[in-house]
Amino acid sequence: MGLTVTDVGLEKKSNGHELKKHAASIHCSNTLSLLQRKISNALLYHAYKELMLKEEHEITIKDLCKLIAYSGNNHAAIKDALKGLLSTVIEWNVVNDATGIEDWTASSILASVSLKGPICLYAYSPRMKQLLHSPTMFGKINLFIQSRFKSSYGLALYENCIRYRGLGFTKWFEMDVFRKLMGVPPDKYSIFRDFKRRVLDKSVEEVNTYSDLIVEPEMYREGRIVSKVRFSLKERAKKVRLGSKTDNEVITETVTVQLINQLVHHFGLSAEQAEQVIAGYEQEFILEKITVIESSRNYQQGKVHNLAAYLLSALKNDYQAPKVNQRIIQPQAVAADALNIQKLQSIVKKIRKAYLSYREQLIDQVIQNLPEMDYMHFMRDFRDYAADSIRTLLRLQRNKYTQETVMQSPQIKALLRQFALKILPDLAGQIISLEKFIEDLPQKSRAAWREFAAVEPQHELLKLNY
Repeated sequence: MGLTVTDVGLEKKSNGHELKKHAASIHCSNTLSLLQRKISNALLYHAYKELMLKEEHEITIKDLCKLIAYSGNNHAAIKDALKGLLSTVIEWNVVNDATGIEDWTASSILASVSLKGPICLYAYSPRMKQLLHSPTMFGKINLFIQSRFKSSYGLALYENCIRYRGLGFTKWFEMDVFRKLMGVPPDKYSIFRDFKRRVLDKSVEEVNTYSDLIVEPEMYREGRIVSKVRFSLKERAKKVRLGSKTDNEVITETVTVQLINQLVHHFGLSAEQAEQVIAGYEQEFILEKITVIESSRNYQQGKVHNLAAYLLSALKNDYQAPKVNQRIIQPQAVAADALNIQKLQSIVKKIRKAYLSYREQLIDQVIQNLPEMDYMHFMRDFRDYAADSIRTLLRLQRNKYTQETVMQSPQIKALLRQFALKILPDLAGQIISLEKFIEDLPQKSRAAWREFAAVEPQHELLKLNY
């Protein structure tokens, strides 16, 4: 019979199921599906301790599904994924960071695989076993974290970033190499803006949502072409690291059943959202935000129509209990509260205006600082892009604007900035987020924003649509 997770694999540690995976197997060129990536990592985790001792390894389908958090009954999908691992040829490029010398080989991931009832038998080739068992560079892949990813691109980016944890940045990847590492075929998303929108942006969003890292891409341009990319790396702040001692069986030890039921049944979170909250925040922090919500005037007056969104926002933005909720409300106090909210709203308006002004000035400056030829190409492309809008504006406001002055109109300026964000790949990375902008404000302004957000979490002033 197949051995259990506790019997086989790497030594169990307090921080969950971690697979030390050779950097070459992380940095591999392939087009694996998300399910294939998860199964590949889980099988290696299960076999690693006895990788060089056994010719063939075995695991129950039930244990395999548990390792990859697969809850479906469609075992045909597991079989198809295993067949794919058997037939998929991948390239392995191991780059020595000290010498720069590259070793190349190609192989299928599994040499053989068979299903006998509830048992999966699988084997690696001798060359693959040596490569996997004697790694010179490691990247730790937490199996709990990998189970959360929704796309192959997201998991591929995570695998290619974690070996650089603690260094601040990954290495610079040539774009053709990076495309291979992400599993993008040469004939797919050949235009960079398509690749950025469909692969890069989505994978970054997944890593930042589901993993214990926060990554931001940086682009290197040669003329108008993005030729290299690297990623800045930060540990997730203010939260218990996902996949650490708060996940799986430890969750049931540290978080009460009552809290889980409260998140799902009272606040209306889905089971998946509740899992993310439990795994992402300390219990004390969750209870604190529940208290903030339940003591708010809007909650007590039944004005909160989306409790789930309110709670998630309170957790993300660290809502604090406003002073207006910490005293007995008398008639005079109600009027004072209304006046206080008006003052808070006025401050929030100014902060919002200042942030939008900062964004606009930065984008305008980046456009103006483009090299002359790049600027000419950029403006030509924009006029083609905005031709319909420009014609409409000239028709409706022909007494105000001409072909020469139409670029000064607020509408066209706004359209130009949107176009710049789409076309200039490194522009978005230069703009700090609203949250960071608020953090850099004086303490009084920060407190006013948070207090207003706690009282009026759904207010339009708090929403920015770029």
